[in-house]
Amino acid sequence: MFRSLSGFTAEYEGLTLVVVSEMDEWKVMAHGPGVVIHGGRQFSEEKAKQHALELANAYLVEEKQAAPGGTPAWTPTSGHNWLIWRR
Repeated sequence: MFRSLSGFTAEYEGLTLVVVSEMDEWKVMAHGPGVVIHGGRQFSEEKAKQHALELANAYLVEEKQAAPGGTPAWTPTSGHNWLIWRR
């Protein structure tokens, strides 16, 4: 199913962080070259952004042996941001 996104994205240390509002919950994911990480559902925008950052930092430390970066600059999604959710 194709859906336009309503939420926020941020570029962070080579990953794209995505937090998307769907009904009463937020879905979280991070993706980059060769990796897609699905996070747990969150119930507020702030918790979703924090969870996305925690996912990215864990990936950087565990898989890339790199130090976590700074604070990502979140931008609202726009009409050209689409994602396919499979159920």
